[in-house]
Amino acid sequence: MNFFPRPANRQTDAPPRGPQLPLQAQAHEPQQEWECPRPQQSATIASLIGLVITAFAVSSGGTNQRPSGMASIAAIGTILSLGIGFAFDVRRGLNNLIRADVLALLAFYFLTLFEFLFPQTKFDGMAAYENVAKAINLVLVGFGGLLIGRHFIHPKRPPLQRLLTHEIPPGILLLIFWGSLCIGYLHQWASPAVAFDPVKWMDYTLRPRFDQPWGRGRFGDFSAMLYELNMVINLVPPLAGIILARRQRFGFIALTLVTCGYLLALFVAFAGATRSVLASFLITFIIGFAFAAPKGRKKELIALSGIAAALMMFGTVAMLHIRSQGLKKFLSGEVAYSITRADTLYVDYNLCNIANLTSVFPSRMPYLGLEVPYLALIRPIPRALWKGKPEGLSHSIEHALGDYSGKITLSASFAGEAYMAGGFFGVLLCGMFFGAINGWWSHLMGPRNSELGILIYSSGFFAAVISMRSLFTYTTALLPTFAAIIGTGYLVRYLARKTGALAFASRSRAGRPRPDDDGQPYSED
Repeated sequence: MNFFPRPANRQTDAPPRGPQLPLQAQAHEPQQEWECPRPQQSATIASLIGLVITAFAVSSGGTNQRPSGMASIAAIGTILSLGIGFAFDVRRGLNNLIRADVLALLAFYFLTLFEFLFPQTKFDGMAAYENVAKAINLVLVGFGGLLIGRHFIHPKRPPLQRLLTHEIPPGILLLIFWGSLCIGYLHQWASPAVAFDPVKWMDYTLRPRFDQPWGRGRFGDFSAMLYELNMVINLVPPLAGIILARRQRFGFIALTLVTCGYLLALFVAFAGATRSVLASFLITFIIGFAFAAPKGRKKELIALSGIAAALMMFGTVAMLHIRSQGLKKFLSGEVAYSITRADTLYVDYNLCNIANLTSVFPSRMPYLGLEVPYLALIRPIPRALWKGKPEGLSHSIEHALGDYSGKITLSASFAGEAYMAGGFFGVLLCGMFFGAINGWWSHLMGPRNSELGILIYSSGFFAAVISMRSLFTYTTALLPTFAAIIGTGYLVRYLARKTGALAFASRSRAGRPRPDDDGQPYSED
C-alpha cells in the first residue's frame, strides 16, 4: 500500500542539477546567450545614403568625362559608403564584422570596382560612356539590394541550435579534415594520367590550368560525379583554422600535419589560378580561426589577416600569368618580367562586361526572365541522372558579347547575370535575395557553438563569396555546407545514443535506480 499518494499535478521537467541562477537571471539568460553578429539599421541607412551620393557624383561629370574617371569616382564613393556602415557595425565589437553579408559586399566590390582605385587607362577604349554610366548604376543597385535584403529575415530562435552547440571529440575533427582533403583531390589522383602517382600529380599541378588532365568536361557523365566531390575541399580551410585556434586540444604531430594539409590545399588553389577559390580558402580559414580562438589572441588574428590580405593582393596579379603559363614557369622566373612591368592592378574588368551587356539587352536580345534562376537552381543535378538537363542559357554572356568560339569564359558578376534576366529590377531582386540569405546566415553563430558549429557557419562564407562572381555557382557552392549539416546531424545523434547507452550501463553496474515508464524511480530489488 502506498501511504504517500502521488500529487495530481506532476512536474514533467525536472530542474537541472547543480547550482541554479536566480529566477530573474534565468528569465534573461536566453537573450544573453544568443549574441550573434548582425548589421545595424543605422549602418545600412548610412551606406545607402552614401551610395545615392555616389550615384549623383558619377552623373554630375557630364558626357565629357572619361569612363575610367566615372568608375574611379564610383569606386571611391562606394568604399567610403561601405566603410561608414562598417564603422557603425564595429561598435558592437570587431567580431560583428565577420558576417556573410559583409564578405559578400566586399567580394562584390572587389569584382566590380576595386581595380578602379588604380589607374585604368585601357578601360576608356573598351566601353562607351553611356554604357559605363548604366553599368555603374547597375552595380550600385546591386549594392543597395545586398544592404537592404540582409534585414529581411530575423528568426526568433537560434537556427539549428542543438546541432551547432554539440561538442565533438578532437579525433573526429581530424577525421573530417583528412577525409575532406582526400575526397577533395580524389578526382585528380584517380585520373588516368596521374594514377595515384604523387610525382605526376604535382607535375600536372604546376602546368597551366587547361593542360591539367582532371578538368571537367562541359557535359558530365557518371565519372563527372566524382569530379563534383571535390567541393568538399572547401571544408578544409575553415576546419584548419578551427583546429589551429583550439590547438590545446590536439597534439604537436596532429597540428603539424593539419598545417601541412592546409598549406597543400592553398598551394594547389594558387596553382589552379582561380582567384575566387584562393580568396575563399583564405577567408574561411580566417573566419574559422577568429570564432574558435579564445580571448587574448587578437594579435594572432591580425597577423594572419595581414598575411592573407598580402597573399590575395599578390595572387590578384600573379595568378593572371599562372593561368596561361603555369606555376612552373612562374616559379622559374620566366614570367617575372611581365609582372614587374605591370603598370596597374587588374582584376577582371567585370564592369566592362556589364557595360557591354547593357548595349545588348534588351535592345538586341530580350531579357531571359526566369531562365536564369531556373538554370542556377538545377545546376547541382548531375547530367548522368538527368539526360535532358538544359545545356545552358539560350544567350550566354560570351554569345551576347560576340564570341561564338566557345573557347573563352567571361564573367559579369551576379549583377550582369541578373540584368540579363530582368534589367534593373532583376539586379535589385537578386541583390536582396543574396542579402536576405547572408543576413539570415549570421544568426547561426553564437558564443556556445562547438567546433562543428563554427565549421558549418564558416563554410557558408564560401557560397557567399563565390556567388558574387556568378549566381550560377551559388547552389553548387552550398553543397559542402549541406554535407556538413547532414553529416553533423548524424554524428550528433550517434554520439547521443552512444553516450546514453554508456550512461545506462554505468547506472546498471552501480545498482542505481532508473526511471520506469511513468517517470517514477524504482529499484531492481
